[in-house]
Amino acid sequence: MESMMTVRQVAELLGVHENWVYDQAANGELPSYKLGGTRRFDPDEVRGWIAEHRGADRKQPDRRESKAKKGSRPKATKPLDVFQPRLFE
Repeated sequence: MESMMTVRQVAELLGVHENWVYDQAANGELPSYKLGGTRRFDPDEVRGWIAEHRGADRKQPDRRESKAKKGSRPKATKPLDVFQPRLFE
């Protein structure tokens, strides 16, 4: 039997920060077990989770594009009639 993985091992496998792994495990998104006050991960379950979520980011629209399409406010511009003194000449 393969031993359980630590948060650090899962973070390295996924290429994410350890805090992200803790957050995902705590909210039930990433399957984990709390043993003796520490989080442990079954390697087979982690591989299954990866397989389920592989390509999930491709299905969702890019956040930057969707914000722009939803009617974001235009950037503020300075009125042309406001005099700006020159500090250096």
